[in-house]
Amino acid sequence: MTSTARPTAPDGLAFRRLVPGLLRAGWDVLRRGGWRLLVVYALSQVIPLALVSPLIHWMFTQALASAGAHAVTSEAITGMLASGISVTWLAGLCVVALLAVSLQLSVLVVAVDQVRRGAGLRPRILRAKLLSLMRRLTRPGFLPLGMYLFLVVPLTQAGVFSVLTHSIAIPNFVSGELLKSTQGTLVYASFLLVAGTAALRYSLAVPLFAVYGVPGGKAMRLSRRATARTFPALLAAGGTAAAAALLAGAALVVLTILPTLAADLVYPRAAAGVAALALGAAQITGVAIAGSLVLFVAGMLLELVDRNMPRLGLDGQSGERIAEPVAALAPPVTRSRRKVTAALVAGAAVVPALILGLINIPVMEGLRDVPRTLVLGHRGFSGGGVENTISGLRAAAAAGTDLVEMDVMQTADGGFVAMHDASLARLAARSEAVADLTLSELTSITVRDQFGHADSIPSLRDYVLAAREAGQPLLIELKLHGGETGDYVERLVAELESLNALEQNIYHSLSLEKAEELKRLRPGLYVGLTLAVAGVASPQTTADFIVVEEASYTPAVRESAWADGKEVYVWTVNGADAIRSMLRDNVDGIITDHPDMALADRSSMGPGEPMSSKLYDAVMRFVVIF
Repeated sequence: MTSTARPTAPDGLAFRRLVPGLLRAGWDVLRRGGWRLLVVYALSQVIPLALVSPLIHWMFTQALASAGAHAVTSEAITGMLASGISVTWLAGLCVVALLAVSLQLSVLVVAVDQVRRGAGLRPRILRAKLLSLMRRLTRPGFLPLGMYLFLVVPLTQAGVFSVLTHSIAIPNFVSGELLKSTQGTLVYASFLLVAGTAALRYSLAVPLFAVYGVPGGKAMRLSRRATARTFPALLAAGGTAAAAALLAGAALVVLTILPTLAADLVYPRAAAGVAALALGAAQITGVAIAGSLVLFVAGMLLELVDRNMPRLGLDGQSGERIAEPVAALAPPVTRSRRKVTAALVAGAAVVPALILGLINIPVMEGLRDVPRTLVLGHRGFSGGGVENTISGLRAAAAAGTDLVEMDVMQTADGGFVAMHDASLARLAARSEAVADLTLSELTSITVRDQFGHADSIPSLRDYVLAAREAGQPLLIELKLHGGETGDYVERLVAELESLNALEQNIYHSLSLEKAEELKRLRPGLYVGLTLAVAGVASPQTTADFIVVEEASYTPAVRESAWADGKEVYVWTVNGADAIRSMLRDNVDGIITDHPDMALADRSSMGPGEPMSSKLYDAVMRFVVIF
């Protein structure tokens, strides 16, 4: 009996040689390309931000207008999808965004390739490459690669590669719900694992397309083949690069805060100015760190392609590489010229940092204000009880929350319970739906959460009476499962009136119809419209306030709502930095699973707070590395 020896990877592709080789290649790109490559990176971000982003925004507003809307709501999205003109505008928007992102990343890879070959970054060569890329991006074969760059890479939290895709991610309310159960956590982790693996396996497609002229679909197939055995090495090298960028970012935060901390201790009156200038410098340095990571990774990918050339059948292929003598492309640079160049580069970095610093002075001064933001416990307080149960309500009240947000659903016999999910699967491990069970059946069921808490499903009556006993106002969400009676809102109003609790609480709903019906039945009530997706402006509604999902929250939506006389609440804000950011923005309310944290942060903010603490929040918000 004979055994077939398992084929081994070529020496250059062996893990122990490939990892240091990839890291060396990335470092060589930064060392040789230096500030010139960073300028290319900065321009690749600034130009799309200045030209493409406004175009995309305008196209989206045209899609909205074609559907008779001026703001993003669930109803507006439905209307756009039903309008042929709106769909055309949306399709055009997607094409523009996809082409812009693909061109942006391809140009960066081409620039890195020029540096690796010693050809420099001559505008004539880059312009020729740019025109060639623009022609090939319009071919149908490019579409798979474009979708990979526009969707898969951003979803793996690698949106740093393009300013246009930085906000593409799984919404926090989706990931937050998934992480509340073991099954959901496994689904979420599996998705990230699959998406991350795909992002790495197809990562060589960009250099194959941009540098060697391989069509998009074929480039992805070749990338998958090339990374079949080199995946562990690519993962290790990429992880090392990302870790180095994280360390650099952490060092940047510390070095940015130290001067302001010193000013707080020695001369507090100057602290705001010092903080503003430090923030401006940090913003420029943050761009440099982000750019260095992107360029480093591009150098690694090109090195991996070069080492795989024989296996890919591209050995000796020059593709679109311009075969000019290196000496002609990169003439010797004198020492005096280097000094002049270094001085110009330093000036080019200092000037925008100073400008940003001056712009930041009123920003830092404005942070002296005390936040007026209300803190709402999301379905109570999960740190002390199951969501939407009386134990969770009492835990929120004990923490000192301003209001508790809770959900109310209608039962099969027309009653009401405090419940968020239409199904009992997540909290009770049962297959029944809320709509199929009576009030007495539901209130006899025990629910449990991932923290080990247990309680019974409360009726709306019991929940409201417990809230009154605890002195806790409520934000009641009218939650729909689809099987409600036609007089759902009227019944809810009647029940709350019978408890003398209607006017003591406030309300909101994802359903525009139900929110406006409640407002029509009782004009004096304070009613909000919840927006799972928001954008452009505040929607036109009779509701008194809007509740915006965290990922959809923007200053434009906030300012539009305030201009309309509506308050702005944001849900579900759970990250420590996100909570502080919303408090700094002085939004009218934040709905969070961590009301204790939010309350502590709010109480620490104000005139007596050290400027270095305010600067930390500004750095975490305005200095983007990942």
